Amino acid sequence: MPDTTTPPLILIIDDEPELEVMARYLELEGYSVLTASNGEEGLLALASCRKPCIVLLDLMMPVMDGYGFLRRLHDDATLCGLPVFVLTASFQTERMSGVVGLLRKPLHMELLLEAVAPYCPPPGEKETSTAG
Repeated sequence: MPDTTTPPLILIIDDEPELEVMARYLELEGYSVLTASNGEEGLLALASCRKPCIVLLDLMMPVMDGYGFLRRLHDDATLCGLPVFVLTASFQTERMSGVVGLLRKPLHMELLLEAVAPYCPPPGEKETSTAG
């Protein structure tokens, strides 16, 4: 039986100041949020915490960018299936392995919640399976 008392965990990897606003918004919606300011910190966070239901990933960051993070994630057998949403201000984007969606910056918080919901059921809602 899944633990229904622990809120779903979301990992945000972004070096922009809006990261804190996004994290706070998701926390107010009932999610647990872990943040990292580059891909290297993101990998360390993944190694030291429970597995998040989704990763929100910026592409352009110092130290290790989003592309480097995705390569490392793809090479790790325990993490390669982790869903990743890319956060970007760029309109030039190519398909990337492991990426389940794209959110354009500046983010609209309602769109963020809609994107996260299929991977992280909103806190307080029971998971329902629909046969289709």
